[in-house]
Amino acid sequence: MTARPARLTAAAKKFLMWDPNPALFGITIPCPVPVRMDLDEARRMITTIMDTHESLRGRYSYGMDATLEIEPESGGVVDPDRVDVRAVDIEGMDPGALVALLEQESEANNLRLDPPNGRNVTAVLFTRSTDVNILLLTVHHVAIDGVAMWVLWDDVATYTRQWEAGEPVALQPESTTGAEWAEFLEDYAPSRAGELDYWLAASDSEPNLLERAPSPAAVHVDGVIEGPLAELLLDELPAALEATYTRILLVALGLAIEDVTGTARPIQVQKHGRYSRLRPGTDLSRTVAWLSDDYPWLVRPATGSAGARMRAAIAEYPRHPEDFTLLCWHHPQSWPHFMTFNFPKFYFNFLGDVGVWIPDAHSREQARLTVFDLSMFLGASENEGQRRVHYSVHSPDGGLGAERVHEIVDRWREILATAGAGETAAAGVQA
Repeated sequence: MTARPARLTAAAKKFLMWDPNPALFGITIPCPVPVRMDLDEARRMITTIMDTHESLRGRYSYGMDATLEIEPESGGVVDPDRVDVRAVDIEGMDPGALVALLEQESEANNLRLDPPNGRNVTAVLFTRSTDVNILLLTVHHVAIDGVAMWVLWDDVATYTRQWEAGEPVALQPESTTGAEWAEFLEDYAPSRAGELDYWLAASDSEPNLLERAPSPAAVHVDGVIEGPLAELLLDELPAALEATYTRILLVALGLAIEDVTGTARPIQVQKHGRYSRLRPGTDLSRTVAWLSDDYPWLVRPATGSAGARMRAAIAEYPRHPEDFTLLCWHHPQSWPHFMTFNFPKFYFNFLGDVGVWIPDAHSREQARLTVFDLSMFLGASENEGQRRVHYSVHSPDGGLGAERVHEIVDRWREILATAGAGETAAAGVQA
């Protein structure tokens, strides 16, 4: 059997067309596996996972004519050219050295990725004689997103559980593949053509900068919302404002940018694209692909307290803003209009309830987003009963500079705290 052509999702298409360094963009996650799992079994496991999810078997080309071809399933035969796994002994290694090794090998995994030749998965098996081994699994972002990575985490857990029990390995298949969903969206996109003018009116007021001056210098800010503020954000504010905590985080960022810069500025919002409402009955829960979408959102200025301003912004929020992606990336007739679209200079990406957070990895990836004056990645975790929201903020060389970035982050946290301290929470209770 030969490779077959397939549709690219919007996020993959955009990335392959525009990213200046598309070869190096892996997402890495450490997976516990049994100590008796050796290198050959790890390769068989990854082969089985690749057979389960066709995006992992893709060959992706770069440039304005980017394409995807799906290789057939392996039939159980491990292809060493495409299943790149090696072993490293960590017997007796102290925790500090292990953390440093994880960082080093994550970077090495990333360097071995080669999507045009179908090498979308690389891994290192850290072996020892007790406790558990660790499979450091890296998958190129063009084939997965933050949701899909946790599908693969579950696949590893399922495989190892069945393998240890001596049962036949049977991973749950995808109900809908990324390519199938992309084909549906391209057929569906013309139904949103009437919304084009609305989205074209949401562009940024400041011109795009093709080149930035080297000053001010780039800045990263990694932080955590925890304790009473986390409880307020995760429980009280959603009840009071009748909105998800992710929407509250975004709206607060929009207000903070307005307060610090002196004007309302649009934000490019990224989500995870699993909108089965567009085709009722579709199951995207196990779809492994890059299904993220993005859209511009502009807070409308309002007066009053932080709580009042948040309520106004939430009330005016578009009902289905992610449909912007349908027109921008799935509707060729609209593309000429977006060639001159002034995309926002601020970026917001909530990565989901990630369980275990690796902040440095997300900070590094933000350095790619040089088009944005400020980009913010967030994710939530719960470990030993402690709930946290982790955030990582980046501004590139020639961006906002450290002082302005810290002002925005501090004001963002202040808005979250003060919005729930007074009438917002009270209004929620009365309602």
